[in-house]
Amino acid sequence: MSDSPRHPGGHQHPEDPVPRPEAVPPGEPAGGYEPPPEPPPLPPRRPRKTTVEPVEEEPAVAAERFRRTTPARRKTIPVRRARGHWRLLAGTLTYVMVVGGMADYVEPETRAIAHLVFWLLIGVAFLISVGRERRHDWAPGPRWPWLAGAFGGALAVEGLILAVGSPTIIVGSLILVGLALFVLMLVG
Repeated sequence: MSDSPRHPGGHQHPEDPVPRPEAVPPGEPAGGYEPPPEPPPLPPRRPRKTTVEPVEEEPAVAAERFRRTTPARRKTIPVRRARGHWRLLAGTLTYVMVVGGMADYVEPETRAIAHLVFWLLIGVAFLISVGRERRHDWAPGPRWPWLAGAFGGALAVEGLILAVGSPTIIVGSLILVGLALFVLMLVG
């Protein structure tokens, strides 16, 4: 409950209610308030006169010799050469795992076709690499990893098939892929 004379609180109605509209004299607003006075009109504005003053030459400062002569937007960022042959290595290992794992389940002619397709893909990748070297004016990279990947992959497949067989190659491939995924997850 409130002790305020304006708001007695509780369930009773205030004794002096707000005057009813019929009790308000004509011309006065109802509710006990007055509308705000109208603001005076603003004087008309004249547009400002602008003048252009000549710019004076500033004396040269010490940092003037470090100013760019070519805007940054016109400079091209040179393309960097990829480091190492990790794509070639990953492709060769994948080829050894797939063809070595399917060796006992397909005909030898199919394996020979797989070797030819692999050599063709290595040759296309080599030509793309040489084209990028010429286009970006890079020094020629070593050529032996391409031959080692092409012939080493085919020899590794045939040697593993003769030494251990397809089921062992499949199990070894799964272990190798699991280790690679574990390392990739550690790196992030």
